[in-house]
Amino acid sequence: MTPLSKVIPQTKQSPSDISSHGRKPVRSVFKKGYFWLGLLLFAAFAIQEFGNFNWPWLAKLQANDVYKQISGFILAGYLLHQWRCSILRNEGLTQKAARLLNQHKMLGALAPAFFYAHAQHSGYAYLQALSLIYFAIFITGLCNFEITHIHKHWFHSFWIIAHVGLATGLVFLVCYHLFISYAYQ
Repeated sequence: MTPLSKVIPQTKQSPSDISSHGRKPVRSVFKKGYFWLGLLLFAAFAIQEFGNFNWPWLAKLQANDVYKQISGFILAGYLLHQWRCSILRNEGLTQKAARLLNQHKMLGALAPAFFYAHAQHSGYAYLQALSLIYFAIFITGLCNFEITHIHKHWFHSFWIIAHVGLATGLVFLVCYHLFISYAYQ
C-alpha cells in the first residue's frame, strides 16, 4: 500500500454502477424513486383517461357532493403544502426550503393520485385547462435538472419560471373552480 492510498481510501465500483460510456452511474436515475413513482402514476392515469376507463365505485363516490368537497379541499391542501418551498425561498429561508425539497419531490410524484381521487377524468372547458396545467406542473417537476442532467444556467432559469409560473396560474384556476362550484349549487 502506498502512503497516498492510506490517506485516500480506494472505492471499488461494480460494472453495474458505471455505464459503458464512462458517464455517471446508471443507477443514479434509479435512486430517484420519486421519478419512477410519478411516471408510473401518470402512465396509469393517462391509460385510464385516454382509454376512457372508469372505476364504477369511485365514480359513484365522486358523484357524492360531500365526497367532492372533501376530496377537493384535500387536493387544495396538497397544493398549498407544495407551495411551501417557494414561499420559504421568497422569505429568504433557503436552507429550510432545501430540507423540504425531497419531501416536495416525493409528494409531487403523487400528484396523479391526488387528482384521481378527486376526478377520474380531466373534464371540459376551463376544467380541462385546469387539468392540463396541473399535469404540466407535474411533468416539469418530474423532469427537473436532477433527472435530465442538464445543469446549464439557462435551463434552470427556464425550468423554475415554467414550474412556478404554471403553479401560479393554477392558483387562479383553482380559485375560479371553487367560485364556480359554490356559485352554481
